[in-house]
Amino acid sequence: MTDVKVAIVTGASSGIGMETALAFARRRYVVVLAARREEKLKEVGRACEAASGGPVLVVPTDVARQEQVSALVARTVERFGRLDVMVNNAGYGIFARVHQTTDEQMRRIFDVNYFGVFYGCRAAAPVMIHQRSGHIFNVSSIIGKRGTPFHGAYCATKFAICGLTDSMRVEMRPYNVRVTCVCPGLTGTGFPQHEEGGSSTERSSFRRLRTVQHPSVVARKIVATVGRSTPELLFTLGGRALVFLSANFPRLGDWMMRLYHDDLAKGRSGE
Repeated sequence: MTDVKVAIVTGASSGIGMETALAFARRRYVVVLAARREEKLKEVGRACEAASGGPVLVVPTDVARQEQVSALVARTVERFGRLDVMVNNAGYGIFARVHQTTDEQMRRIFDVNYFGVFYGCRAAAPVMIHQRSGHIFNVSSIIGKRGTPFHGAYCATKFAICGLTDSMRVEMRPYNVRVTCVCPGLTGTGFPQHEEGGSSTERSSFRRLRTVQHPSVVARKIVATVGRSTPELLFTLGGRALVFLSANFPRLGDWMMRLYHDDLAKGRSGE
């Protein structure tokens, strides 16, 4: 199957991952779906098969387990003979102040959000180097560019992804492999409602002022960027403004985040 294009998407059972898998399927890619929820993956797989008319591979995977990520890539190459796109998307959030975050919580979120991306990059790189082609997308966040209160652990993992991606992008250039950091803003994935510690979105009176983009917007942009030398994807004017303020006027950024902090704190019992 050397004439086909093959894309792996982690965290493919819902949200950005699911929409990205469907977007690749519509472009007639062979899609390999990875996540922990096998039944949900199979549902997404059937939708991808209907969209592409071609084969779809479902590989239940815990990205926090290095051996499982390596097996995911190995199975893909064994089955289809190549790997053209790797989308490292799986992740989750924690809603807590830094000093109230436990060692276990911090290690677990790094295992999934950061090490899951690192394992995916490390497994995909040799395949793409051998091919002299490929594109790796690492999904960070707009708050991987500017830390926000009550999300210190999550922000730390997403900042780490941005740094990893910047380094790898230059390292892979001689091999014609492109690496892009994806930094969505607030996206309608249900992610905030599943944050460990509760939903920050529901606690904030500012939520009605924030633009929520559909995950398909992120998915379409990822698919459209394949093969392009695009260092970073930002999606909203507000997100770009936040990055600009934080880089050039950090005290103003802190003031804005203090307002957000105080608003969130009102939603916590006893504060």
